[in-house]
Amino acid sequence: MPPPLLAFGHAALAQRIVAELAASLQPGAGSSTEPALVVGVFGEWGAGKSRLLQTVAVALQERSKGGGEHALTVVVPFNAWRYEREEHLLVPLLRVAQQCLRKALEESLGADIRRNERLSDRLVLLGDLAQTVYQHGGRELLQTALATQGVVLKLPELKAEAGKAEPSAWARWRQRREALQQARRLALPADSLHSLYYDFLEHLKAVTGRNPKALALHRQRLKYRGLGWWPRLLWRLRASGLWLGTGELPPEHDFQLNLVFLVDDLDRCLPDKAVEVLEAIKLFLEVEGCAFVLALDEEVIERGIAHRYRDYALQGREGLTPITGAEYLEKLVHLPVRLPRPTGAAARDFLADKWADWFADASGQPNDLATLVAAITPGVPRKLHRMNSLLALAESLGAGDAKTPRRREWLAIVCALQLFAPALYRYLRLHGAQYLITLSQWRTDALFRDVAGLRLALQAQVRGVDSPVRLQHQLVLQRLPDLCEAAMNNRSGFDLLELLARVGELHENAELKGAQLGALLVFTEVMDVPDASTSAASSSSSDSPASPATTAPPVIDLPAAAPASPTQVTEPKAMAPAAAVRAEGAVERDAEPLATAPQEARLENERALLEAVDSGDRELVRVALSREGAALRDRVFPAGLWVMLRAGKLTAQLNAWIERGAPADQTQFLLQELKPHLSQAAVLDLLRQFGEPVLNVIKRPDWAHGVHAEDDLALLAPPLLGGTRVWLRTTPTKAPADWLIPRGWACATRPIEGTMAQIGVNLGSDGRYGVHASLRLNRRESGNRVHQLLRWVPRGKLAMGSPNGPAEEGELRTVSLSEGFWMADTACSRALWCTVMGEEMPGGDASLPATGIRAMDVDSFLNQLEQWLPDTEIRLPSEAEWESACRAGTRTLFAFGDEVAAQSVNAEGSTMLPVGALAANAWGMFQMHGNVAELCRDLLTPERRHPETWVDPEGQPGTDTGWHAVRGGSFRSSFAQTRSAAVDRIARDESRDDVGFRFIVRSRQSPQAEPA
Repeated sequence: MPPPLLAFGHAALAQRIVAELAASLQPGAGSSTEPALVVGVFGEWGAGKSRLLQTVAVALQERSKGGGEHALTVVVPFNAWRYEREEHLLVPLLRVAQQCLRKALEESLGADIRRNERLSDRLVLLGDLAQTVYQHGGRELLQTALATQGVVLKLPELKAEAGKAEPSAWARWRQRREALQQARRLALPADSLHSLYYDFLEHLKAVTGRNPKALALHRQRLKYRGLGWWPRLLWRLRASGLWLGTGELPPEHDFQLNLVFLVDDLDRCLPDKAVEVLEAIKLFLEVEGCAFVLALDEEVIERGIAHRYRDYALQGREGLTPITGAEYLEKLVHLPVRLPRPTGAAARDFLADKWADWFADASGQPNDLATLVAAITPGVPRKLHRMNSLLALAESLGAGDAKTPRRREWLAIVCALQLFAPALYRYLRLHGAQYLITLSQWRTDALFRDVAGLRLALQAQVRGVDSPVRLQHQLVLQRLPDLCEAAMNNRSGFDLLELLARVGELHENAELKGAQLGALLVFTEVMDVPDASTSAASSSSSDSPASPATTAPPVIDLPAAAPASPTQVTEPKAMAPAAAVRAEGAVERDAEPLATAPQEARLENERALLEAVDSGDRELVRVALSREGAALRDRVFPAGLWVMLRAGKLTAQLNAWIERGAPADQTQFLLQELKPHLSQAAVLDLLRQFGEPVLNVIKRPDWAHGVHAEDDLALLAPPLLGGTRVWLRTTPTKAPADWLIPRGWACATRPIEGTMAQIGVNLGSDGRYGVHASLRLNRRESGNRVHQLLRWVPRGKLAMGSPNGPAEEGELRTVSLSEGFWMADTACSRALWCTVMGEEMPGGDASLPATGIRAMDVDSFLNQLEQWLPDTEIRLPSEAEWESACRAGTRTLFAFGDEVAAQSVNAEGSTMLPVGALAANAWGMFQMHGNVAELCRDLLTPERRHPETWVDPEGQPGTDTGWHAVRGGSFRSSFAQTRSAAVDRIARDESRDDVGFRFIVRSRQSPQAEPA
């Protein structure tokens, strides 16, 4: 079999060990006192000792193939842990050697019959030796023989006890007599004792070919075995006569058999059993042709020696033991080898090389996740393997929240706790994940430098509490120093303080809400598989790409620099209802409200949450939310709990907060913790009573710029035309049921005055995608009349680029949009182009995208449209604006996830679909992936394109000979070319039948809101 792959310098170490073993097996290479070489490979559990032994075994077997007809090296792998229950481990050691010799005999049979016979004889002799030890009493008889004959291990004889005289000769004789009686009861005569243990070395030398006379006698014994007493007597007489005549027996041909024992898993055995294996190995040390490689943890042997001499410890004489563990190993092991421990840099490289999909960037270098895992995982190969396996399992089972920033880094923290600090992990999982943030703060404040003082301070704080919820919180804190101290004093090399430092960094850069952090510590979220009776309404809220609006668009932030998985394409599914409407060629579509009812959480301890909210302490609320964990994952508070919260102290706290001018204090932070779990009805209740201060904190709906409540609730729409901003009145009877959509909020549609005759504008809001502006265009001379819907794209930060994409996509970076804008929800259709430009576009359906036009012609279209909408700026989107609308708050390769389906993206085909024929993303933008590529305002620089294809005669970007960025890919592109960060180009004077455009609209004036 091929040798296992080794890292961290272990391969070179294995080669050196093989060379030392090969040299020691040469005739005459061993010393006169201990011819057998013993190599000790020391390392902690999981350091790679087993893999090193496997590599040594493979290399020795390769070397033995060239040993010739007169030599053979047999590798004997011996796992001591498997035979721990055996009475005497010498028996399984010999039996395993016999099995390996039989296998080697079968594999190395050659044309030399005499050689094969000699190997067969050695095999039988080795089996006889093991059988003799087994039949003659095993462990108990071995101890008897050692006590009576005093051989091999030199067990101590009777010694004088304190206050008593030394044993007399009579006492010694009685001890020997009792031992012989014990042997007779076991049917073992005294001469057999002598033969078994005095002749053990001679038998073993006969096996290895270093005692040819004994081997010749054994062959004769085999020859006459089973023939009765008379042939055996004749053989003895013939052998005696030969010896009397010549003084020698017939010599055996010199055939050398080497036995290399690779003893593994000694550190898994009980300490006294591990020492017993080493005692058995001592029997082989005087036999030339034997060698041992021992893989063990030194601490196991030290504990075994301490257990053997435990009587000294009981008598208070620990320092007077006959031998220590280190001295014991020094007498046994000739060549001690300690495996090198990987450095942090070596661990990062190992992770990036072995699991590149997780731990390497596009250039193959370790990414941020590899740096984190290498820092919080002990530098042991097996621990790195376990860490990767558990992390992959957590990812596949949906642990945590998919919308959590830097989710994989947080999962790595949780996996490290579970593997290397299990007691602390269980405690945090039971009492609240928020205490992990508390521990990180303790580490920042250097409180762990005096753990005893920290305990005393926490005990003093308990005596000063004045509420049950605070008392429970302080009692939980009291236990944490003990758990942390135990985790910091572990044997595995796990650094808890380093992990807490990484927690602090992650919490600062990607802060999690209490329930999100609690969901991570739950580790898995088991999702029930829906059966055939599942209603269509419930299936519409699934996380499939066909229903992207059912996932809440998170606040855009810099995502984790984890490598993106390769693009995968799934089979087509049934088209969503909204997509079906698009496919019919309808021009104006109002997104219908979602019919899914909010999913209420089933909390474990509502009382604890109520008391935490009443206390007004943000930390206690976070702890209470984190204790619920996955119970609150993407769920709202039950309606009954919300009634109790409002009936408690929450209303008074909010009133006092508003009276103080709504400062950034505990009340605001408390509201921020609660807002992810407020149902739409609860938000409506808060907005009606407390108005704009609550809107500024909760930001739902996220497009509203203000709120006004009298009889009905009115929301201030984003600016569109000049200085006018419009209040939209909510329609409670048609309010969306799905609270997961912060944009969705049904409001009545109303027209905006002040536009020209060619165009009319309506503002409204639907329950799925939020606010929208509908443009009604009518050109009298042509009679064309079309509608174009605009969607609001808010300002904020977004992540652009790709960690694994081509160079033109740019590195992953954070870009801030200082202002929001309106964007057409589809690419410009042929009908819209003809209506604005007053000219027919040849060929094709009017609902198809307008293609085959140059960038300079698009400018004419936008200028004409801008004249009809006063005080507005209408233009192509920049790359940042386009990508923000395309991603719709996601961090994945596509707005629908890392996998795409045919019903979501039209690519790798030959047919262009009508605008809006496929499902929209979470912000109501249709077909931003595939179908037609879309022009952007940006002109590409030479750095963004290949230099050999860059053409700019004027030497300045931005001229008519420049190149426009094109985003989104087309129906001809591959699926990889339709990613959110993918970039293509087109010359300003070039036209292509798969390139279209969509436009954005922004108000030019500082708007003033009209009265509500």
